Parts: sequence; structure tokens; C-alpha cells
Amino acid sequence: MFNLNVLINVEMQILLFFVIGMVLKKKGITDRHVDGFLSTLVLNLIMPMSIFVSFYKSISTEILKSSIMLVVAGIVVAVFVMILGRFIPKAMSEDKRRIAQYAILISNGSLIGLPLIYGLCGDTGVFYANIFMIPTRILSFTSGEKYFNPQYKGVSGLTVIKNFIFNPITLAMICGFALNACQIQIPGGINSVFESLSACMTPLALILVGSTLIDSAEDMKKSSLDILGISFFRLILSPLFTYFICILLKIDLSMTIVAVLINATPVASTATIFAQKYKGDTLFSSNCVFLSTVLSFITLWGVCITLAGI
Repeated sequence: MFNLNVLINVEMQILLFFVIGMVLKKKGITDRHVDGFLSTLVLNLIMPMSIFVSFYKSISTEILKSSIMLVVAGIVVAVFVMILGRFIPKAMSEDKRRIAQYAILISNGSLIGLPLIYGLCGDTGVFYANIFMIPTRILSFTSGEKYFNPQYKGVSGLTVIKNFIFNPITLAMICGFALNACQIQIPGGINSVFESLSACMTPLALILVGSTLIDSAEDMKKSSLDILGISFFRLILSPLFTYFICILLKIDLSMTIVAVLINATPVASTATIFAQKYKGDTLFSSNCVFLSTVLSFITLWGVCITLAGI
């Protein structure tokens, strides 16, 4: 499905975009307010547009039907990880323990996984990735509230469904597939605008991650065993378990590769956002994001080499 030469080029691009983001922060060109604006822009416009284009351009009903089992795989993986989260050592403080439970459950598949998969697998790979991440995206709201909000009392199923359906990413998937299925052609000028916005996703998302990571790098004096353990689970055990689940469910190899790559990405940067929102241990959450992202340059390489040999 992909070759290692492409992987080298993609990883070099990711690294360079990270470095650009870090340099911009160091030079004072960006700050936390700019990071907040970029985050809102990427999550609410650029990423949904990229997903819309991938669904609109290359998805057929046959591909959709064949990928339904990816949702099942995503649910099984999520349930398993949540169960494992209950066994995180109680010696950790309650605040750190909750961050750890979120960190092993939610990956940075959207900001790091999608650019990587697009470079390796193209639009169809992005489609598969978004199908696999449906359960995770539903959980990203509820689990964030559950693990970070001390006053959390649960939310109704209707609220969860409402937040999922009216999320810009979900609307992008629905609209893109609907237009594709109905064979409705978007006027050329409008389509060019959509594709131009979509093309901004990789550079903006990765520059944003690089810019936010520099804050963690400056705060991090040493790596604790807790953070190393979280990174190990997120980068090694999670993709390994995902692979075995996909094999047991007899999912197509190309879809399996995409699912494994999504779950081989580092801790989601939203961990820090939730920690800030509910006045949790932002230093610990930022360090989890930072260290797992740095280590992912090595582990993603190993995961891709392994997948290439399957």
C-alpha cells in the first residue's frame, strides 16, 4: 500500500513543519493566543474541509459498505483501552491518573495521523481513517469531561449523539459522502476553493503541533516513569492490539494498516486543553503530549517498516 521512500519523505515533512512551528514560537511570532486561533481554525474549518474533499472525491457505496467493520474495530479497541485504564496504578495521584486514562485512550490521529496517512495512502486512506475514528470522536467529548471535570455527572445519550452529529468533522463526512453518492458536481470555482483549503491541513496542523510542543519542551526537566509508560502504551501496545483486533475481525489489509497507523500516533494535544479548562495538572498532560510526540518519530518508523513487510 505504501513504500518506505514515501515514508521517509512524509516523516521529513512532518519534522520540518514541527521545527517551523517551534521556531515561530521561539521568535515570538506565535504565542498561546495564536495557537488557540490556529487550533480553532484547523478543527472547525481546515480539517473538516480536508475530510469533506476526501469523502467527496473517491468514496463509493461499495467502499463504505466494506469499511463498516472498521467502526466495530474502533469500538472494540476503545472498550479494551477503557478497561485497561482502570488498572493504572493507584499510587498515582487522582489528577494524573485521570490524565493517563485519557492519554492512552485518545490519540493525536487527527493532527498527526491524517497528514501521515494522506502522504502514504492518499484520499482513500484518509476516508478509512475517519471511519475508524468515529468511536474515538464520540468519546473525545464524553471522555474528556469524564476524566478531567471533577464535577462530571455523566451526560445523556441524546447529548452525546447531538454533539457528534453537529460536530464540523461529522458534518463534513456526511455532506461529502452524500454529494458523492448523489453524483452532484460542485461548480469548478467552489471546488477549487475547497481543495485549496484542504491542502492547508497538513502544514497548518503540524505547525500548530510544533508550536504547542515548544511550551512543553521548555517545562520538561526530566521524564518520569509514568510518562514513559503512557508513551509506551500509546505508541507500541495500542497499535499492536489494534492490529490483532483487525486480524480477528478479518478486516482488509489496507484498512488494517490505516487503523494501526491512527493508533500509533502520540497522545492527543486535547489532553492539555482539557487540563487547562478544568485546572488540572497541565504540566503533566503537556509532558505526556511532548514526550510521546518526540518518541513517535522513532516508533512510527518501526510500525511502518513492520506493516510494509506484512
